[in-house]
Amino acid sequence: MSSSRYIFRNTATAVALIAAALASTSALAEQANIKSMSFDTQSANTTLHVVSSDKQRWDRLKSGTVQFWGHMKIDTRWPGYVQDVGVALGVCGPGQCGPFPPIWSAAPVSRDYDHQENFAFDPANIPLSSDTGIAVVPYGDQIIARCNQHLQADGPTKSYSFSHTFDASFTALTDKALDMGNAVAETQQGSWPYPLFDSNYAAHGTFQVQVVCDPVIKPDAQDVAADFGKFEVENVKLFLTTYQSNQPGSTPGTVCPSLKVTSRAQANQAGPVSMRIWRQKDGGPVTSEFKQAWASYDASKNGYYASYEKWENVGATAYFQYKTEIVGNGPFEPFDGWKDITVHCTGGGGFTDAPQADLDNPPAKADWQGEVTVSDSAGARKLCPRKGQVAFEASRDEPGAFHYRIGCSNGAFFTGTTVAFNDGGVFKASAAHDLSIVRTRSIQCTLQEIKQNGSIASVDTDKEDFTCIKRTSEPEADDLVSSTRPDFGKPRPPPVVVDPGRKCLPSQTLLRSRCIDKPIVAACKSTEKLVNGRCIGVSIHCLPGYRQVGLKCVRNPEVADQCRRDELRINGKCVRKPPVIIDCKRGYHLAGKACVKDAIITTGCRTTEKLVRGHCVSKPPVKTFNLQRLKQGSGKLFAPGLAKPRRHVN
Repeated sequence: MSSSRYIFRNTATAVALIAAALASTSALAEQANIKSMSFDTQSANTTLHVVSSDKQRWDRLKSGTVQFWGHMKIDTRWPGYVQDVGVALGVCGPGQCGPFPPIWSAAPVSRDYDHQENFAFDPANIPLSSDTGIAVVPYGDQIIARCNQHLQADGPTKSYSFSHTFDASFTALTDKALDMGNAVAETQQGSWPYPLFDSNYAAHGTFQVQVVCDPVIKPDAQDVAADFGKFEVENVKLFLTTYQSNQPGSTPGTVCPSLKVTSRAQANQAGPVSMRIWRQKDGGPVTSEFKQAWASYDASKNGYYASYEKWENVGATAYFQYKTEIVGNGPFEPFDGWKDITVHCTGGGGFTDAPQADLDNPPAKADWQGEVTVSDSAGARKLCPRKGQVAFEASRDEPGAFHYRIGCSNGAFFTGTTVAFNDGGVFKASAAHDLSIVRTRSIQCTLQEIKQNGSIASVDTDKEDFTCIKRTSEPEADDLVSSTRPDFGKPRPPPVVVDPGRKCLPSQTLLRSRCIDKPIVAACKSTEKLVNGRCIGVSIHCLPGYRQVGLKCVRNPEVADQCRRDELRINGKCVRKPPVIIDCKRGYHLAGKACVKDAIITTGCRTTEKLVRGHCVSKPPVKTFNLQRLKQGSGKLFAPGLAKPRRHVN
């Protein structure tokens, strides 16, 4: 049940509104009118894994983290305001999103709402249909059904990957208030995020998630190594990581990151893992919770791992301590000791720092959180010499380069610098180095951060047991059979003379005067490897920004921004287009991007000349008239073209 806390700025108004609230119910909340509402979503580079618990069919979504980005915006009409907002998985309308899996929620209590968020949820919380009912969202059933369409004859032994589309609904509860200073802010009790049962408006968005159907490795029944023995948990590791998600804190104006607590156990085979996670905040009481996870095969780490992830809703700057231990029947079950982290909030909240063991010389604290993994590349064949690998992935909230060094117990030592890349607001850095395995031993490697002041801070430690087995092969093979030391006291057998004239079949080869069958080498695909004469699919978990091509991870191609109309793309960059040169004909000149006719220059001629076709020529002579001619009936002379004199009348 939810409880309400009321925020008032005016005492008289507070008394009046409290009295009105006691005499009325929540049904008096009045829905506000809105101008617009939008929910824009974008996919993030995350992977969802599907595992098999019975090694017969894929039937479960592995615990992990699925992320996507969203931009939420609501424009209300006065006097409306936004009371509560939430994001749920699936497509639901106003007032219908309560039963749907909640992803995120907040109570802004503001006139309008405009917020961007990096959403994250655990795929293990996606409901699946069963004999008792049908899941409210179909994504889990659809993903498992598509994986099972690619079952092999011996079960889920070959990896398969595809992209699946998810829907998300952004819902909002609105109300009306003339004075926002007297608006009611309601806080939900219980776990976060809380489902939003009452809402007035809804908007929807979609995002893509990469799905990988993890293969189950079924060794041959005749192989002695197939007997794993009793189920045992070899070790467990605890990781504390902060993600800048801009969650509102308990104090108004406070913005806090999210804290992710990951407990990862390694087992010798598939099976259930029971663990207890201890927690202490700001020196308060120590609490614990019991959790179970399923250990499944991870091809990228070449082992069986079980993970449990928990998101901590931080309300103010606080100091956390966690510890994870395995719960089993043995007296010395593995555990990972207390680890601490300080989550800093901005804009408000308190701060309680961790007590130092030595205040005069405190140990260096790493700025990066990460994980180092020591893995074996042998698989079922543990022949030496061979290669192992030590790899790490570190992250933090700020960009930059990670200066590291790795020291291993076998004498291997690596140093380097790797630049972090932006993965949805979290900057991650990774690297890998090869180890030379020449004998049976346990190798432990420690990842350390080299800080700018020269101090060294430890980040994480991991170890792996490497075994070297000398296998005895067939006498005809003549490959790895080691000859015994000769006894000089015994007579040696006569040397074998090979008959040069003897011929073998095309499918055979001559070895020690005997014809033996040539080994049959199966042609495997680029994403498969040959194990005991069979092609087994290999699924590699690549880092964000990379994709699997064959048996390697390659960087995704960068999609450049679109160039402008006056620009041209050259070598991935937008450059200005060269000017267009127009050659006009004779008598025309270039005006802008068009050819226009040249203006005709008129030549000025003399008074005795005239212009003909652009040239000045002489005018023809003027006719002369005979002035001796007299007009009949008059004694005056007139020239042609002259006006006659006017006649005066008295």
